[in-house]
Amino acid sequence: MSKVEAEKHKANGNKLFADKRYEDAIKEYTSAIIKDSSVGVYYTNRALCYSKLEQYDKVITDCRKAIEIDSSLVKGYYLIGQALIEKKQHTEALKKLKRGYELAIQQKVKYVNDILQALLCARKRYDLIKKWDDDEAIRLEKENELLRYVKGLIEKERKDQIAAADPNDEEAIDTINYNIEERLSKVQTVFVQSKDNASRREIPEAYLDKISFNIMHDPVFTPDGITFERQSLLDHFNRNGYFDPISRAPCTEKQLVPNLSLREAIEDFLKDNGWAADY
Repeated sequence: MSKVEAEKHKANGNKLFADKRYEDAIKEYTSAIIKDSSVGVYYTNRALCYSKLEQYDKVITDCRKAIEIDSSLVKGYYLIGQALIEKKQHTEALKKLKRGYELAIQQKVKYVNDILQALLCARKRYDLIKKWDDDEAIRLEKENELLRYVKGLIEKERKDQIAAADPNDEEAIDTINYNIEERLSKVQTVFVQSKDNASRREIPEAYLDKISFNIMHDPVFTPDGITFERQSLLDHFNRNGYFDPISRAPCTEKQLVPNLSLREAIEDFLKDNGWAADY
């Protein structure tokens, strides 16, 4: 009897959620949980309401309980991943969303693209990017220190040359100043060019999906040996039919093979080039 009553509260909660009455929906889902606490969906439904209200700690708590009850609940991983991003817990968010994406592919859930986008968002904010930014800041500071040092040496040379010159020979002093300013300008140009070269960021073409042109997260081979982002291919299959979009040869989801070596190469590339996650 309690299970029947719990389902009624869930149904009421769903109607209230559709009307964007999130707080009232939370009350109904809570009543469902009180009647039957063994159903993970009740927790994820309530978590979705909390998410709409931006109460991310409660989202995390409910999703952890839902996953504990049913470790295959895609929505639980998706919602907790999003909440962890908001709480700036990017490492755990990435783990949860990766698992959610894997399950979404297996279960063929309709919102798999939403999960992939959340996953990419988490990866962009992942602390590897912060590490890369910190390393970049240190590198720039060292360059600036070196520039100040070199300029200091040139200025010292100016003082030494002027001190050795005849103070009444204005032409000689003007020549010294002109030559020193020329050297300072050339040094400044060299350092500016160095920064420009460092900022020229290129992603290897092999790392980019041939459909979306985004850097790949889950690269897979087609039977013709062409690599795509898995989800891009699945979207292509749904829209256009089961064939390789480049070779046009027949191809189905079952024939796709993970390109593990490329995935590993991309992950290594992102570790050393945090900016690339924003590509």
